[in-house]
Amino acid sequence: MQQRFELKNGRTVWTRAFERDDFESFVAFFEGLHGESMRFSIPHYYNRARLQELTAQLGRDIILLAFHGDRIAGVAGIFGSSLLWLRGIGDFITYIHPDYQNQGLGTYLTRSSLEEARRKGYHRISLEVIEENIAGIKTYQKAGFVLEGRMKDDHFSQDEAYHDVIIMGILL
Repeated sequence: MQQRFELKNGRTVWTRAFERDDFESFVAFFEGLHGESMRFSIPHYYNRARLQELTAQLGRDIILLAFHGDRIAGVAGIFGSSLLWLRGIGDFITYIHPDYQNQGLGTYLTRSSLEEARRKGYHRISLEVIEENIAGIKTYQKAGFVLEGRMKDDHFSQDEAYHDVIIMGILL
């Protein structure tokens, strides 16, 4: 089901669940991210092969897309496991295109993803975020995530330096 969301700058985006026909746009979205958008990410992690793997068997997994016209403005996902001891546990990701950052879209997609996770029976969602990603951390806190820990120098970034990774989680 499509949902309308008005950004802080007055532009309107439409959000909905990923559909198989979205795959090429999904790949193009990740291929179009660069610079600051990928500074806090794993370089080249979301390539075509990885995206095919993520979307091959959605099942209980959640991928929400935000569209501005026919362009993807943001992506949020929750990915679970079929392992018994990880039942109801999901990992959260979100990416917002630079043209749509600081407009409330990240918070909206995060909250919408969590609502869908509750509906699908998830129990706990966690995420990892680079310490310097202050905007991301604030977004996750607004949605109810809490700080659970820190991994020292756990991420070697494109800036050729190690960064601490913050672990956050939320019980649904």
